[in-house]
Amino acid sequence: MVTRLRDEVGLDHSAAHDSRGLRAPTRWQRGVAIALCCALVQVQWAGLLRGEGLVQGAYAQSMANSMTVIVVPQNPKEAELAVSLERLLSQATGRLEMVRAFSLSPLPGEADEEAAERLVEDALRALLLRTPKRATERVAAARALLDKATSAGDARLYARLFKAEALIAMSRNDLIPARDALTRSLVLFGKQTEEEFVAYGSQAVDLLKSCQATVSAAPTGDIEVGRKANDAEVYVDGVYRGRAPTKVEDLIAGDHRVTLRLSGSVAKRAFVRVEAGKTASYDAELDPASFREDLASGRQIVAANFGQPSVIEDRIRELRNQIGVDQILVVRAAFTKKSTVLTGYFLGSDGVFKKAGGELEKNEDYFEAVARFVADGAGAKLEPDPAGAPLDQRKSVVVASQTQTTEAARKYIDPNEQMFADKKDGEEPITSKWWFWAAIGGGVALIGTLGAILASDTAQGPEGATGTVRIKLHKASGN
Repeated sequence: MVTRLRDEVGLDHSAAHDSRGLRAPTRWQRGVAIALCCALVQVQWAGLLRGEGLVQGAYAQSMANSMTVIVVPQNPKEAELAVSLERLLSQATGRLEMVRAFSLSPLPGEADEEAAERLVEDALRALLLRTPKRATERVAAARALLDKATSAGDARLYARLFKAEALIAMSRNDLIPARDALTRSLVLFGKQTEEEFVAYGSQAVDLLKSCQATVSAAPTGDIEVGRKANDAEVYVDGVYRGRAPTKVEDLIAGDHRVTLRLSGSVAKRAFVRVEAGKTASYDAELDPASFREDLASGRQIVAANFGQPSVIEDRIRELRNQIGVDQILVVRAAFTKKSTVLTGYFLGSDGVFKKAGGELEKNEDYFEAVARFVADGAGAKLEPDPAGAPLDQRKSVVVASQTQTTEAARKYIDPNEQMFADKKDGEEPITSKWWFWAAIGGGVALIGTLGAILASDTAQGPEGATGTVRIKLHKASGN
């Protein structure tokens, strides 16, 4: 059967088309383009003036990948050494840029802890701005969060909280509560310096000196951790002090923050009061983490297949998925008198699987070498050890005046953060920022593109011939 198709298609080329087939903008389109130009200019400048050109960087930081480390012993005799090495390697993940350390002994209340940290930071900032009422509100809110989640909040966070409470009390001339609060802060974190108190005024510096003298002369006591937390890692005020059961001696009398961690178990934190010449007791049975069984079986499977390259990748991928972490470093160690030889594998969040290895000499740089090994394995930048950072890390905290600030304090000055209305020295104009001019260039390019659209003029008409084309199609088709 044959069907004849007789069709006529008319293509009208009017003045609304140019020689390239592009339609000139209508009045409505030109109006939309003008509105977009105005909006772009307004958003561009408003964002620059508020410093919002860095929002993307902040968002990228919030999307940092989680990472954990697992050490597989070569034989049962080295199991204890493997546990200790795993602790050191895991601590090093906390120093990696754009990486969140995933603990195999998680603490409940992490969200509350992060919120409390922000509130305490806001309280200290309010005290710098001489607004104690705002600081009081923030400290009360942080207290409520930490009281709800008793395991949340490490020694550093509580030390900052007590410091804020001391400064609030001092602003009301309640010197006894101020001394008590700052003494509690120094018991938890004793390495506080005068440079961290200069910005709060000379009275705050005098308060610090008085409390430091009290703490240095305070008697000591002990804490004994019992057998319910058998083999758990014991941390007192953030410092590792052995495995349970153990006795931690010569602690300054006062409240200390004790943390118990065990791989595959939920960690616990609590305050333990130490009295002069006495031994305080603390014991707690740790509950299993949600991934405990998967972790235990995964360790055994990985250990059994560690020397089989054809299957180890699949086993490590399974273990990573069972734990629920983005990336994982699995290593096996050979311990000698002079060094630790590490061989292993790293599975990244992008799915890339690669080998990792190195030899760590047992010298004064051993702990730093451990951290560098983790950084090299993960392909991440190694940041300074947070354990050595001051309690009040905000650089501008020591900016009070040029006469009060010492040379030791000046190295913490942040010239981009104005803490007082009359402080002008050291501020950098926004035009000195590289991202300012990058944003300007991007805005000009966008506005120029829209301007090119507006430049089209329908009054002149298109170039070249115009008219009507009539095409006749006569095509036979059959089956």
